[in-house]
Amino acid sequence: MTYFVLFLGLSFVLGGLAVTSNSPLYSGEVGLVLASIAGCGWVLSLGVFFMFLVLFVVYLGGMSVDYVYSSSLVADDFQRLGRIGCHSFIVV
Repeated sequence: MTYFVLFLGLSFVLGGLAVTSNSPLYSGEVGLVLASIAGCGWVLSLGVFFMFLVLFVVYLGGMSVDYVYSSSLVADDFQRLGRIGCHSFIVV
């Protein structure tokens, strides 16, 4: 059990590094999912099942949607502003 908890801790750190590194957007999302599953598994190893469910719903439900939305805004170079014909250009 000790090795499993250490593996979850290492997975959490590696998932966080995958999100914060300058990697492609999809691998950042995979890192976010890996870190959230590892963090929830870490809490589950303590025997707190309800907190595991709450964290799992918040991480994968909220943070994943926010990450995908913000990364799709950044990935599109020419964004259309509303219904007007004006386009914005984002310089990265």
